[in-house]
Amino acid sequence: MTAFDRVIGYEPIKTELLQICDMIHNPEVYAALGARMPQGILLHGDPGLGKSLMARCFIAESGLRAWTVRRNKSAGDFVGEITETFRKAKDSAPCIVLLDDMDKFANEDDNHRDAEEYVAVQAGIDEVRDAGVFIFATVNDIRKLPHSLKRPGRFDRKIEVLCPSPEDAAEIIRYYLKGKPVSKDLNLEDIAMMINYSSCAELETILNESAIRAAYLRKDCITMEDVLDTVLRTEYESPESFGTLSREKLRRIALHEAGHLVVCEVLCPGSVGLASLRASGGDPTKGFIRRCRELNCCSDYVLASLGGMAAVELYYADSRTDGCESDLRRAAEHIRQNLSRNGSCGLGLLDVETNFSNGMSESLNSRSESVVQAELERHLALAKGLLLKNRDFLERTAEALSERETLLYSDIRKLRESEESEEEIA
Repeated sequence: MTAFDRVIGYEPIKTELLQICDMIHNPEVYAALGARMPQGILLHGDPGLGKSLMARCFIAESGLRAWTVRRNKSAGDFVGEITETFRKAKDSAPCIVLLDDMDKFANEDDNHRDAEEYVAVQAGIDEVRDAGVFIFATVNDIRKLPHSLKRPGRFDRKIEVLCPSPEDAAEIIRYYLKGKPVSKDLNLEDIAMMINYSSCAELETILNESAIRAAYLRKDCITMEDVLDTVLRTEYESPESFGTLSREKLRRIALHEAGHLVVCEVLCPGSVGLASLRASGGDPTKGFIRRCRELNCCSDYVLASLGGMAAVELYYADSRTDGCESDLRRAAEHIRQNLSRNGSCGLGLLDVETNFSNGMSESLNSRSESVVQAELERHLALAKGLLLKNRDFLERTAEALSERETLLYSDIRKLRESEESEEEIA
């Protein structure tokens, strides 16, 4: 058992921090091999990911006294507090100085990277070097720190804390559901695949809102319906009903979203975590899918973007009136980026001027746009061909969306596995 058992997931980061704690507890083992203690650790990542919790666990596991510095005073008084904290730490070594939310120490404007608060931190770190004082800092945006502060010698290890993986998210969900009555239909994997979780706090909020909904409806437990409704409402701004849309219009929307889903699943199995006819952003004429895994290349992204239009064109002559403008723009942008940055269709279209001087010639722009249009047509034809090869999967998915309005990750997997089983029998 370690203090880090309070942190769910993030095993590689916990291993690194435990390694430093082991150096603190067993310095002779490392000294025998000539290893020295890293000067400091800087954890950086978006707010709400548990950086401060990891810092507290590190302090608890180390067993050392800790001095914490947070911005809570005016500039002049705060600079004095920074200097005084490092002085006290040096006098009470061995110990830890925790610089919590260090990017908030000075004005967040990039033009203030030489602010006296950062100068005071740098001077303090240099003053306690080799004095038994370990520096631990947490930062939301590492780009706001001066390079001189981030360099090795002041922070030898810089560790990025990313959003929870789907596997970690499932464990975090399980933790937050402890003590709450839940129904047997609650699928942790489905919940983990529904959105890109930006923080553990977001997961906790979603589950709390789900409990509020269940209680308001006088349910005995939290159901999958409660969680799904909360996610659709809070994360995707989806309306609770389709209003006055006709059955035929809903079928076209279902076919459109099924096209996106099938292309994604064929190119990258298990990549779609949620598909719904309940519009994202409040537009009742559009559904959405949520990818929980990245596709392999630019061409795959273009095919996935055009999958909805391709699906509807297989059944309707007027498909391009079905809100495909955003899909076309997205596909075209992927193609443009691939042309100008990678020279995918020849070096003659490589946008050297944009890459090196923030400009594009009129001639290059004209040639590039001609290629973009041709690539759009080519990928649309490829998307249609892919859907025709998987027509049964497409039609079953569209039918399931029409009936249920929303498909979860497990629903999509069942549809795909059923399709694959029939292909094997055939």
